[in-house]
Order: sequence, then structure tokens, then C-alpha cells
Amino acid sequence: MSIKINNLKIKGIRGAIDTLELPLNGKSILLYGDNGTGKSSISDAIEWFYTNKIKHLSTPEIDTNDAIRNAKLLEVETSEVSISYTNSTLDSVKTLSFKNGKLVQKGSNTSEEFKKYLDDSEKENLISRYQFIRNFVDSTKGEKLKHLSDIIGFEQVTKIKAVLQKSVSNAKGLLKAQNFESQINSQKQILIDKLGASITQEKNLFDTINEKIKKLNTGIEVTSFEDINRLLVYLNKDVNADQQFELKFLEDSRNALMLLNSEVKLLDEEYSKYYSEFDIIANDVEAIKQTFFEDLLKAGTKILSNKYLKEDNCPLCLQTKNSDELLSEIKNRLAEIEESSKKKEKFKISLDSVKGIAVERIKRLDVLLNNSQIDKEENKVVKDGLNAIKTKIQSYKNTADIKVTSGEKLPVLDILKFVEEDFEFLKVINDRIFKIQEAQKGESTTVLFSNITASKDAFLNIKKYESHKIILENQQKSFELIYEEFEKKQKQGLDNFINSFSVKINEYYQFMNPDEPFQDIEIITKGEADELDGLTIKYKYNDKWEINPLKHFSESHLNCLGLSFFLASVDAFNNENDFIILDDVISSFDSNHRRRFADLLFDKFSKHQIILLTHEKEWFDNIISPKAKNKGWIVNEIKWTETKGTHLKEKPSDLKESILYQLAEGNTENIGNPMRKYLEHFLKDIALNLEAKLSFKYNDSNEHRMPYELLMSIRSEIKKSSTELKSHYPLLDRIESSALFGNALSHDNPIKASSGDINSFWADIVELEKLFICQEANCKRPKVSLLNYDTVAQKIRCGCDTTKYDWKR
Repeated sequence: MSIKINNLKIKGIRGAIDTLELPLNGKSILLYGDNGTGKSSISDAIEWFYTNKIKHLSTPEIDTNDAIRNAKLLEVETSEVSISYTNSTLDSVKTLSFKNGKLVQKGSNTSEEFKKYLDDSEKENLISRYQFIRNFVDSTKGEKLKHLSDIIGFEQVTKIKAVLQKSVSNAKGLLKAQNFESQINSQKQILIDKLGASITQEKNLFDTINEKIKKLNTGIEVTSFEDINRLLVYLNKDVNADQQFELKFLEDSRNALMLLNSEVKLLDEEYSKYYSEFDIIANDVEAIKQTFFEDLLKAGTKILSNKYLKEDNCPLCLQTKNSDELLSEIKNRLAEIEESSKKKEKFKISLDSVKGIAVERIKRLDVLLNNSQIDKEENKVVKDGLNAIKTKIQSYKNTADIKVTSGEKLPVLDILKFVEEDFEFLKVINDRIFKIQEAQKGESTTVLFSNITASKDAFLNIKKYESHKIILENQQKSFELIYEEFEKKQKQGLDNFINSFSVKINEYYQFMNPDEPFQDIEIITKGEADELDGLTIKYKYNDKWEINPLKHFSESHLNCLGLSFFLASVDAFNNENDFIILDDVISSFDSNHRRRFADLLFDKFSKHQIILLTHEKEWFDNIISPKAKNKGWIVNEIKWTETKGTHLKEKPSDLKESILYQLAEGNTENIGNPMRKYLEHFLKDIALNLEAKLSFKYNDSNEHRMPYELLMSIRSEIKKSSTELKSHYPLLDRIESSALFGNALSHDNPIKASSGDINSFWADIVELEKLFICQEANCKRPKVSLLNYDTVAQKIRCGCDTTKYDWKR
């Protein structure tokens, strides 16, 4: 919308006690103020107006409302910031006053249009301060990415990416917990043991079985699993069923335990990761506790954003609290919670992994413990061993129930981990299997029944595991593919923006640092392949590419880079507002950079409204002020007094209005100083326009000329050059005596001036004005000046030629 400020008025804010008003009418303004004059009251007031906070005062020890309000105000007085814009529908006054003993904020503009404008403005870069100028440059690669992502609207994209990433992690976790490869290899070993071959195809299985039963003349040819079942029914006629059930139970137990023993390393590795992540979280438990309030805070954000509450109350505790300020505080807490949630998510992945692996192994053991053979007396050792293994795995699982916020520690791995003795009962199982197999050696039908049954089960298990593995792998690949494509699109979109953004940063930096060794400054994305995890700054130094400017840049160069980033951000992101506030941003710039920065503002940002604050006197006087005046900026100075606080230096026009008002009211008690100051300024103007000669003085001393000194130089010029003006010497004499009188009035003297004396003093000044300022209303250059000199008639004159005097050059 290209919004500019027409008028800014602050009262009772920070250093300003009385009203401080900037009648800008869309123009830029340059303000100088010594340290301690409170010039930052202006930037503080604007920041508070837009955001309900002041960043450099945002600490737990400082209450923003208390800090923004001038400490000298009485409790009945109101602090306020009033801004009128080039779009008058946005004009608003924000006040801060006591209500029931508490400071309460209130805004005059409650329209939806203004609310939307404030929300949009909060995403823009309006204020740059010296202490924050290098924030982006000094931040980590992840912080840089988040900063830009939040501004350009990538925060929702980042949230979707996080959901996809979680889905990928879950799929990986399921695959890890099932450990299909080990289960498949275990079943393949059974095939080798029972049939003497590693079989992968159904036909091979059927052919092998047919070969094994050839001598039995069963009359059955195996070509399907139905045929295998018919064969087993046929063979079962001559088999000892009880012995066969016992053998199968023992072999299933052995195979499960051997597989489990091979997976102990996996379980211990995952537990070690979990233990480490638990420790990290436990050391930052207060931050993690805050994540429990995320849903509550998000609900509060919705309530406050939609203005469901009409009063300025907290929706939870109903205590009095400014809604905008509360909303801002909630957003800050949610940002902190987001960082803690990342740690919590990493912790949860490791917890789920340990828990998932343990649960899956317990399920396998429960299948054996639910077998009808388990309660037989001869299987007591097996039952006890299986239960002991289950108890140990349950100990791993139970650690997942320990609350990280409880202060309780996880048991160290050495307490939980398996030892060889845990699996010693396997020897008992193997011995019993051996005895049964030895007893069956002469019974070919029984051996075949046992081997074919185990082989069929192993083959079907392999196919089941392979099928489940393929489903989970495809699921994982699908999530990974979606995630990678999403990541590519995010990176491409960010790259496109960053490339154009970098061009601007480099342009502004090179403008302030011409012909220096740092060239081609770029912001680049960081991450493995298409995994975007941050941004960094790349540049050429002596024709060699380097990363991170902190390595080579001086403080002045780093500040130039930070300022270039801010100005490029203004170009890129400020769609609503066409004004910016620069608060003492050149404090650590060297003299060359200061000059170039001034040129940059006028060359590249001439269409923007700029509020520029500085305490650098030399830069103000000799560099920026002449340029600003030439470009039509308002130029003034910030002053501070005990009674008025922070205020603008009075201009002659303001002084004249004040003097006339005091004279009209008959209030002459403190009129001496304003009259003397007004006379000094006017005499300087006359001396300048007549090119009166004055003795040389350095710097500020040249500005501090006394009225008597100025009058003498003006009288001298007139004496040499103008007969007509010499006739007005009596007026100059009266001015001279009046000047001495005015000087006495403005100091602590025992002179008791009458109103007549003061009126006569002012009448002399007005008569002098008429002598050197044209009184024609249409005169465009009313000051009598050598700039308007008539070389033919040899006259000094005003612009319209009405007021003129002879003048010899």
C-alpha cells in the first residue's frame, strides 16, 4: 500500500515528558541528538505502537508497559503515541494509562482494516538499531533459515515438511523393530537344516519334497501347499504325535532364542541412543515442560486473534492484561516451544525405537509361553528360561515409562543388558532335540513328517516376512520420495528468492565498499543433497570463495553487511509500508563507510520515507545534513531538559509564534531568552545574505556568534556598500542596545524590565525584519540577498524586486 507517516506525536513515552511532534507530511527527517537526549524514544514509541514491545527492553526483569512510560508522569496522566498516515483510515492513537492500579493499553482504531495492517506490518522490517544490526550475520545457519522462512511464509511449508519427516522416521522405526532380515535368515537356516537346500521358489520346494518321499510310494505328487497338507496327513498315521509336538515346541524355542540372541546388539545400541537423548532432555527439563502447554497456548492465540474476548483479560486466568501484548508474549513462548519440541521429537524417536523392539520380542516369546507344551514338567527349565528372558526385555520396555520430567534417571546399560548366562538353558533345549532326533533315526516316516512340517512353516514364514518387509519398505520409500520432492521444491523456491535477495545485499554492500577485496556476497542454502537445514553467507575474498564473513570482515564491514541485509529486506518484504527508522546505525562505521552510506540512502532509497537518528555530530554537520536539506528532508535536533524531557530544538518560526503568544498574554517573565535566540538567528541570515565578513573560528564555534559580533560585521558591510541602508543606522543602533538588553534578560540579572521595554525590543526586531525581508505575499525569494543582485542597477534585492537597496560590489 506504500504507507507513509504524515504526523507522529508522542507524549509521556520513554524520555519524552511533554508532547514531541514530528509533522512529516510523508517527508523524510534527519534528527541529531547527543547521547542521553532520548532520541531513541522515537524508535521505541514506533516499535511499541506496532508490536506491543521494545526488543532491547524485552527481558524477564523488565515490564514493557512500565519501561515505555516516562517515569516522571503522574499516575493520572496518560502516555500516548499518535500516528496519522497517508491513508487516513489507518490513523490511530495508542494510549497507556493506569486503571485500577495497573497500566492498561488502549488503541483508538479498532477496525479490521487497521488490525490487518498491524498484522502485515509485524512481518516487515521497519526499524534497524545499532545493537541489532548484525543479528542475521552473526546467527547460526539454522537461525538464518528460520528467520527468512518465517518472513516469506515458509513456516507452514516447514511444518508440513516436519510431518513428512516424522512419517519417514516412523516407517524406518517399524522396519528396525521387526528386523526382517534376521527373521528371514533364521527361517532359511531351518530350510537348509531340514531339506539340505536354501529354497526360494515354490517349485523348488515341491520338487525337493517329492524327491524326499519318492521311496515311500505315497501316491501323492506335491505341486501345491494343499498337496503338502495331504501328504502330512498321510505321514501322520505312523508318527508319535506327542513326541512330534514336543520336538516342534523345542525347535521353535531354539530358533526364537537364537534369533533373539543375535538381536541383543541391536537392542543395546538403540537403548544407548535413548539413554543419551533422555539425558539431554533431563538437563533441559523446564523448557521441555513448556511443550505441554503448546495446545493451550495455540488455543489462546486463536481466542485472542479472533477477538472473542471484548475485555483486556487473559482468557485462562481472567486477570487484566492487554490482549495485543499477551498475544505477542504467547507467540514468543510458542517460538521457544518449537525449539524444545525438536529436541523432544528426537528423544521420542529413540524412545519409540527401544519400546518397539522390546514389544516385538515380547510378542515372539509370548507365542512360545502360550504353547500347550510349556506347562509340562519336562519343560520347566525352558519355561523358566523364557520367562527370565521376557522379564529382562520387559525391563528395557519399562524404561520407556519413566517420565523425563520426574527427575528419575534411566538405568545404565550394564544393569539391563544380556549376558551369556541368560541363554545357557539353550543347551538343555539342544540336548533334548538331539535325543528325540536320535530316537527317530530309524523311523524315516517320522523324520520326514518333522522335516516337511518345519520346512513348510519356514518357507511360508519367509514369504510372510518378505511380503511385510516389502510393504513397509515401499511405505518408507513413498514417504521418502514425497519428502525429497517436497524438500526439492522448498529448496528451489527458497533458492529462487535467495538468489534475487543476494543480488540486492551485494549491490548495497558494494555501494558502501567500492574497490575492496570482498566481492560477490551471496546467501546460500546448506544441507546434504536436497536436505535443507540452514543458510550461510558466501563471498569472494581476493578471488577465492570463502564461507562465513566473521572470518575476514572487520567490525565496520560486518555492520555494513548487516545494514545491507536490512535494506535488502526492506526491498523484498515491505509491501505495506514505505517508511523505515534507522536508529544510530552508523555508530561503528569508519568515515568512508559513513559517507557512502549517506550516498546510498539518497541514491537507492529516495522514494522511501526515512526517519534517521544519529548522535555522530561530524557526520551530521558535514555529510548527511547538507545532503538531506538539498533533498528536501526535514532536519532538526533532539534536546533534553529536566522539565520537558526529550524534545525538538525550537525553530525560529516556532520561537516567533511563542514570543507573539507570550506578548499577547502579557507573560514576559521568561521571554528574554527566546527573543535573544530569535535575533541571533535572524542576524546570521542577514550576515549570510550580505556576505558579511567575520573572523575565522573552528567548527561549532563558528555557529556560536554573539548578536553584537554579527551586528558589527553587518554594519561594516553596509558602510562599504550601501548609502540607502546607511540611513537606517539608527535602527541598527537600537538593535545593538536591544541586543545587550535581551542578553541581560536571558540570564540571571537584577534587571526588572517593563512590558514597554520588552515591546520596544520586539518592535526593533520586527522593523529589522521588514528592512531585509520583502513583505509582498507573492514574493518567492523574500530575503534581501546578494544572490538576487542586479548587476545593471547595482542593487541588492529580494526575488520580486520590490525590496531593494543600492549596493556597490
